[in-house]
Amino acid sequence: MRKLLIIMILAITIAGFFYYRIDIKNWWMDFNRQDLPIALEYNKPNVTTQGKNSEPVPEDKFLGSGDGKINETNQDLNYLQPTTYNLSVPFTSQAPFANWDETFKEGCEEASVLMVHYFYNNDSFTAQLATDEILAMVDWQLNYFGGHFDLTAEQTAEMIKKYFGYKKVEVIKNPTVDDIKNHISKQRPVIIPAAGKMLGNPYFIQPGPNYHMLVIKGYTKTDFITNDPGTKRGEDFLYSYDTIMEAMHDWNKEDINLGAKKIIIIYP
Repeated sequence: MRKLLIIMILAITIAGFFYYRIDIKNWWMDFNRQDLPIALEYNKPNVTTQGKNSEPVPEDKFLGSGDGKINETNQDLNYLQPTTYNLSVPFTSQAPFANWDETFKEGCEEASVLMVHYFYNNDSFTAQLATDEILAMVDWQLNYFGGHFDLTAEQTAEMIKKYFGYKKVEVIKNPTVDDIKNHISKQRPVIIPAAGKMLGNPYFIQPGPNYHMLVIKGYTKTDFITNDPGTKRGEDFLYSYDTIMEAMHDWNKEDINLGAKKIIIIYP
């Protein structure tokens, strides 16, 4: 009798573990997450002048100090980069209502761009608003590009300029970790194209997307802080520096692993 009771308890334990395995995994990952720097809202620097005939100070001269304030520097660009930094970029999944049909399955570019755009406008998402925004961008692509498909970094930059009207959108080739940190500390989130399977995100529908796009919004001493639209749990998701730099690949229809290393910067 005692032996039967032990077997029943073990069977119930195993069944319970199997049933709640995803919840247990999520709890364990949340439990082991490192504390993140305080997320800072976008604060457009004031353009100042020194006297009647002075030239305005360029926006690039206003750099992050690590305390949320933007300070004017001198002409020396060798400023002290904050050790950690984090921007309050609003999050949306590319499938806000968890509808992973073909439209939203290919919606990472739209969601990534929208998150940066909403950051600059200090706005936030609802699931319905994000859905409407993504569908409107898809409609625009159908008219402009003649279809809804994987966009290269250059095509994404073109969409940002044409659709949102940003004057300056830069595609940077072969960026370094410090390049990415530099833009973030100047309150410019970084959009990266990536070979999705190389990211190894445990929340992706495995093995992950062939091609993906996400937003880097901050960094710690060891990791990039991202908003990854490929999962509903993508807000503040941490990827190591090595993971991001290795997975960074622009769209290449022959082989995504041959795609160039690029990032996209939107200047507000």
